[in-house]
Amino acid sequence: MIQSLIRAIDVLETLKVPEKSFSVAELSKLLQLPPSTIHRILQTYCSKNYVIKDERTHLYQLGPALISLGMAATHNAKLQNIAPTVLKKLSKNTGEDAFLVILAGFKGLVLDKVEGPNNLKVIEKFGYEVDLHCGAIRKALLAYQPEAFIDNYIKSGLKNYINHNPVDSHQLIDDLSQIRKDGIAVSCGEYIDGAVGIGAPVFGSQGKITASMGIIAPASRVDEETLKLLKRNVKECSKELSYYLGYWEPEIDNN
Repeated sequence: MIQSLIRAIDVLETLKVPEKSFSVAELSKLLQLPPSTIHRILQTYCSKNYVIKDERTHLYQLGPALISLGMAATHNAKLQNIAPTVLKKLSKNTGEDAFLVILAGFKGLVLDKVEGPNNLKVIEKFGYEVDLHCGAIRKALLAYQPEAFIDNYIKSGLKNYINHNPVDSHQLIDDLSQIRKDGIAVSCGEYIDGAVGIGAPVFGSQGKITASMGIIAPASRVDEETLKLLKRNVKECSKELSYYLGYWEPEIDNN
């Protein structure tokens, strides 16, 4: 890799904070680079309008030349083209089947699947549709829908996928709220007996949910420590896919 190019890209990545400008000193501290290096990189970007400088405050922010690049990248960033690479990574890291699910009315439709080495032989496959309240991957998709959509979905009737008993709508609402709080969903045996599902949302460039992704594994392979590891992998990969689709989320310090 070209180290100087990596540094220049890191500067752009750091500047990618909405409605914020940075000084040379701030960038130097954040990137652990000498101010002289930061200044040279910024001057180069400014010459092409990739970065602009406020001459009054001496602060820098992203420039208008990046807009056309971003628009071109967005048009090329098709979900089906980008997702397979991240799904393969998720499957490799977890050893389980990885799925990408999109909205299809009141159903969650499997758009893509990568089988892991510990294949569960799940009937989930491309084009397979199941109600959105069934299983963690689809619940992660339902949780981030507009409130009106969720209300209409619940009114349409909720059935347990395995035993066809009614589902408690109040419990479902609580579950969806918890998913939004945690950023991830976990289920066990909700529509595949003896299987644990873990799902997380995938967002697009406009900040709206685009899909959900996750894994399904036999409950016998998932103890408490394994569950923590699997959840972390699912969450990281969903964030990676969202990033590739143009979604940016500020880091939140929970310390």
